[in-house]
Amino acid sequence: MTYFRRSCLQRAIPSCVRMQSTHAWKPALRPGTLPVYDEALKFIEQDAASLREQIAQAKQAGSASSEEAQRRIFALEVAAGINEPSVRAQFRRGDYDLSKPVFRHLREQSWRRNGALARLEERILNMHILPDVVPSITPTVDLEILFGTGDGIGDHGGQAGSVLPGVFLDPAMTMQAPSIRATAFHEDTRKYTLMLVDPDMPSEETQSFKTFVHWLVSDVPLSIHASNIPKDHPELLPYIPPHPSRGTPYHRYTTLLFEQGPQTQLVEVPRELENVASFADSHDLHLTGIHFWRAKWSESCQDTISHIYKIVLNTPEPHYGRPARQDRLRDEVGERLSKYY
Repeated sequence: MTYFRRSCLQRAIPSCVRMQSTHAWKPALRPGTLPVYDEALKFIEQDAASLREQIAQAKQAGSASSEEAQRRIFALEVAAGINEPSVRAQFRRGDYDLSKPVFRHLREQSWRRNGALARLEERILNMHILPDVVPSITPTVDLEILFGTGDGIGDHGGQAGSVLPGVFLDPAMTMQAPSIRATAFHEDTRKYTLMLVDPDMPSEETQSFKTFVHWLVSDVPLSIHASNIPKDHPELLPYIPPHPSRGTPYHRYTTLLFEQGPQTQLVEVPRELENVASFADSHDLHLTGIHFWRAKWSESCQDTISHIYKIVLNTPEPHYGRPARQDRLRDEVGERLSKYY
């Protein structure tokens, strides 16, 4: 599979996340310049040393392999490093290893508290991803979508890179499947299903909208050590580029990441779904990550969309008009009534 390029994802992640830094932290002040500063550093180091002793004792205990003991050890390792200036400096530089509990904790804390998650939640509410696509979600995976390599694509434009949730993208930018960066904050490897849907595909039968599945990949192994889909991983439904039709409102292309359960078995999945939540429930899929962007037909992208219909879909391109506006002053037989009597 060529859609997921490991090198692209690695370029998006600071190189120092993948290897140990050679930079050593140095105190801001020389020893003796400010005694209280020296005492503070001494206290932090003594506290960290005490916690490291507790970690060693916990690992030597016979029950260290239990889930409760592992949680305690993780908490102690975070506490032992979180106040150290060298650790904080490494994290600010993006110079860290996510396999270490303290950096994993700081990375998740940054995602949850520094605005990225709040902005995502605000936009999926304001643009009615909830409940139009799924009824609810409690995100536990930081899901990022990247088209190419660059400084990012935000509200005020951008050429390539990580996509800010909710922005408009030209369909020419999304002809190839995006790269995915899924930061799951657990050390063990779990299987996930990735689904890209358009809930705004017109349905002539119902005079409403239906959900079209643009892309579906299952059995994706993810952990804190692996945040991308392995090279040549099979697809259940190959990627079809977004193609908003003429005459329709903007489309919300929503990427959903599900953690698979013990009963998950995906074999044949249709391109059109009546209800994403029902599909997830029936296949033991638990929603953990979400992202979306928007696109709309315009004259500037009509050649791109026509190409998709002709070459990729091999079907005539539809043109939609505005639905007839209901006259609330006419009765069932068409007679116009007065609003005064």
